[in-house]
Amino acid sequence: MTMSVKRFCIGLGCGVAMLAAVGCNSPAGMAVQVVGKVMDDEQAKKMGDELLGKGASSVDAKLGQPVDVWQETRGPREWRVYSVPNDLLGNERYVAQLTSGKVVGIAKVYIDKTGLDLARKLMLDQKVVGKTPSECEAALGMGPPLVTARGEKNGMTAQLYNAQMVQGVGSMQYCRLLFDSSGHCTECKLIDLGGSVGQAPR
Repeated sequence: MTMSVKRFCIGLGCGVAMLAAVGCNSPAGMAVQVVGKVMDDEQAKKMGDELLGKGASSVDAKLGQPVDVWQETRGPREWRVYSVPNDLLGNERYVAQLTSGKVVGIAKVYIDKTGLDLARKLMLDQKVVGKTPSECEAALGMGPPLVTARGEKNGMTAQLYNAQMVQGVGSMQYCRLLFDSSGHCTECKLIDLGGSVGQAPR
């Protein structure tokens, strides 16, 4: 291999490494994010046009049987969670929010979307797993939970927190905690809001 070819290969390798390091902050990565966001918004809008104002049976007919159903503990809201077709990584969900039995919002969400999210989730896990809701609230430092709901299928309690790093900047991100029957946290997830139409917890 000549010296010029060797230098080219080394340079190419460094370039690939740099692109991998910057990830979504690269121009290509940002373009993918923008295109993805637009596509998600279009999907959400289309489903919203079809489903807003309808009942749970209409959403089930459109999206299949829900994988989870959560009922607000002190309010009329319900969240029906559905898998997303062709989701190879298994970290995407459609969520229909109902109030008094009628659809008021549709969203596509991503669970632990990036490597950065996974690293942050592991850090939060150490703060909250095994603790009570009040202890978790104090440990997270994200203010009071936006929503507390009980799962119809598993009987667990979930709390949703505003997990945006910089409030009001970028797409919405939530921290979702699960609590077992003894009232202790068993799981922490970071959930990014993709496209949505209608209402979403804020």
